[in-house]
Amino acid sequence: MRAAALLLAVLALPAHAAWEWSAPLTVTSVHGVKIFPHLESANRQGVAVSGDTVGVVWEDNRSGTPQCYLAMKPAAAAAFQPEIPLSAGECYEPVMTALGAGRFVAAWEEAGKVHARVLPGGQALQLSKADAVQITLAAGNGTLYAAWAEQAGRFRRIVVAQLVLHGDALGVKTVIPVEAAMPADEQGWPALAVAGDGSVTVAWEDRRNRHTVPMVSHSRDGRRFAAPARLTDHKSGSAPGGLGAGTGAMRPTLTAWGERGVAAVWLDKRDFLSGYDVYAAFDTGSRRFGKNVRVQDNFGDSIAQWHARIVGDADGRLVALWDDARDGTPDVWLSDWDGEAFGDDVAVPGAAGPGEQSDPLATLDAAGSLHVVWLDRDVTNGTRIRYARAERK
Repeated sequence: MRAAALLLAVLALPAHAAWEWSAPLTVTSVHGVKIFPHLESANRQGVAVSGDTVGVVWEDNRSGTPQCYLAMKPAAAAAFQPEIPLSAGECYEPVMTALGAGRFVAAWEEAGKVHARVLPGGQALQLSKADAVQITLAAGNGTLYAAWAEQAGRFRRIVVAQLVLHGDALGVKTVIPVEAAMPADEQGWPALAVAGDGSVTVAWEDRRNRHTVPMVSHSRDGRRFAAPARLTDHKSGSAPGGLGAGTGAMRPTLTAWGERGVAAVWLDKRDFLSGYDVYAAFDTGSRRFGKNVRVQDNFGDSIAQWHARIVGDADGRLVALWDDARDGTPDVWLSDWDGEAFGDDVAVPGAAGPGEQSDPLATLDAAGSLHVVWLDRDVTNGTRIRYARAERK
């Protein structure tokens, strides 16, 4: 424990780092009171930075049916370029990751299968043979991975695929279920991270205990995964008053962090009366997550948190984001990890105040700048997707 604490402190930056924010931009070119964009996806992986270009993916109903789109903004541009449709048919829960030099890989669910393509330019590739949902992506150490929830008998289970890239064409090298045995209950919403040593971590929602528990597994090479372990250190059992099979936790997100580390954040209802809270855990390179840490400060204790996301980088920066309604309407909040605890909650300028701001997506670029995307709802403009960039002061 002492060695792990020292390593956490080495990875950390100075406490409670302040941010200087750009003016928010609207990502979507089409919006209105009857158009409903969605940013929900496994691992909340809807924004990425490739070279000097930021990309955002989402789904909306502007065409009358759900469709997925990508919008890009080079650093020198004042606004996002016109969006690019990702799929030919109805599309759900898109995600993306950066390839470098302004190129991305996007993935999504379409016609009951999961698909991916290189952008700009590439053609879509169906990744799954069986019915599948909730795809996510991760790249690192020169390797690209995808994970999704795939039908296997009565229930879905988590599979991890290693993808290969030939120019603008994607291929599938391997597809491996995390557990070889057929699932005993539902598995879903996977999160992926590729650590600095090339090892792969996958986390997901698991119902084998008759209530939702985030589980986690590791692989040195993406081909063989260790037996799943609980991500949570809370012994979830029956909820107070016999309400359900257990208090539960959901929507794990992962990020690579430091030289070999992985950090996790999820929504946890161990404090049953206040709804979901944001909790975190850290793997400093041992491929074992340690003690859980509550993320939000005391001002967020009495209300529920939603849409949590964790983002980190190789230099040890680590930031958690979520939304909650502590000030009466949903706002986007963030907290920096200082090596011992998460700092005071800070509202994201432009993503707080009148109206409703929620569903944050985020990423850190190579220079340590923070890129945040969120939904902004008001009665005049309907729902817009907004974006802002922050630099450390």
